[in-house]
Amino acid sequence: MKNLTKKKKQNQSLIPFLLPASERSNSAFFDEYRFLTNWETAEHDEWRLPATGDAHDWCGLWRSVGCLNIEKHKQLGFGDVVFVKQYQRSCFRPVCKICYEKWIGRQANRSTTRIQKYSEQTGRIPIHVVLSVSNWDFYLPFKEMKKKARKILKEIGMAGYAMIFHPFRFNKKIRCWYYSPHFHVVGFGRVDGIANSFYKNHWFIKDLGIRKSVFHTFYYLLSHCGIKKGFHALSWAGVLSYSKLKIHDEPIITKCPLCNGEFVELYFDGLDPPIDGDRYFVG
Repeated sequence: MKNLTKKKKQNQSLIPFLLPASERSNSAFFDEYRFLTNWETAEHDEWRLPATGDAHDWCGLWRSVGCLNIEKHKQLGFGDVVFVKQYQRSCFRPVCKICYEKWIGRQANRSTTRIQKYSEQTGRIPIHVVLSVSNWDFYLPFKEMKKKARKILKEIGMAGYAMIFHPFRFNKKIRCWYYSPHFHVVGFGRVDGIANSFYKNHWFIKDLGIRKSVFHTFYYLLSHCGIKKGFHALSWAGVLSYSKLKIHDEPIITKCPLCNGEFVELYFDGLDPPIDGDRYFVG
């Protein structure tokens, strides 16, 4: 019974990070809020929405690399196979009209990993908080605005978090993005004294509580975050800062996982469909 209880608790700890496949992030948001709106032209103090810049000539092109050393693979017990890695080239820039969704996916994945590690270490569950900037502070320089946001988060009891700045909100009636600065925060802590904070700072604070999926939350927030040259779209603070929580990135495969040989550029002479991932072919 004790083992079953422990296993149940472990499964429950994963709930905020998982999402049914039927509800995974897709392009539906962009179809609704990007096209036939002022997405491309919305701008304030050089802050823009994602995917408003030009792509490189090579963005989105398919590339194939791999190892054709069948003899070595056979000697090592893998049989008569070659290893092939196929992928789309990406600049991973948020401004790129082709690669922005890959940037969003990578950032959301890395952010979820960071949140999940701290949650596993402490048993705490992350929450989502929104800080809406007071009209009086709409035109503060961004650095001062962000500094005030962090002061408010400290006052209400947030110990560590990821912060994402949204310069714009969307009016569904007229299908228009308009300047209305606010900060989204995903992290750990309590939210106390909202009323006192409002009277003191005149910023609206909304506690959205535990999310259905941390990854989905990050994906959604990054999909229409503020983009400006010289500023990070997402930043970490408190117990989740880079200096306090170390995360080791997954190693990138740069050599053959079968024989450790160097990859060579490959060309498919035929109609073999591209696939983003690893493949094995019989030699």
